[in-house]
Amino acid sequence: MTNISSDRLKVHFRMDIDEDGWPPASVESARRSVEAFHCLGTTGEGIERIRMVALDVPPEADLPRIRKLLEQGEAMGWWHWEEGCVTAAWEAAAEG
Repeated sequence: MTNISSDRLKVHFRMDIDEDGWPPASVESARRSVEAFHCLGTTGEGIERIRMVALDVPPEADLPRIRKLLEQGEAMGWWHWEEGCVTAAWEAAAEG
């Protein structure tokens, strides 16, 4: 986790698959994941080869709903997520 002077937040997550290849982490699933977060004010991209999605979260995005979606997806086993850069507003969304 890295603090930056900018008010933008970086988040990435990896879409996990089990030993049988389920769920299939494909271009389509990465695109749908990016679109779900895009509706909350983020931009981002999916990288199928390494099953990763990177999000750019501007300060005007819906931070509490983004955090909730990230946490729900992890609880459901859809992905594991990490923060790349953290802002005070993001930390406040975790508390609130």
